[in-house]
Amino acid sequence: MMPFQYLLTEYDPDTKTLRQFWLSASALNNVSNVQKRPFLEIPVNNETPLDDESARRVGASVLMSLVSQYPELRPLALVTDGHGRRLIDAADGRKSEDTSD
Repeated sequence: MMPFQYLLTEYDPDTKTLRQFWLSASALNNVSNVQKRPFLEIPVNNETPLDDESARRVGASVLMSLVSQYPELRPLALVTDGHGRRLIDAADGRKSEDTSD
């Protein structure tokens, strides 16, 4: 079995580039003050498979976390809910309150 790894996503404002890295779980085990705080949990089973909606939720959460840290990304975050409604308000980075169809 392959050792467990974490996927890290970062934005480099100098090069204006998103990057993803693999980090071994053992690297985190060697750091005494690491706290893991889940902010998204998606049950995965026969009734809730890893589908397009799961991918949308995971991807949107990554982008929303980056937008909250780097305001210059807000106007470039064109994430929708799959029905054309934007999930991130370009003006302030908050989740959109628009629920109209």
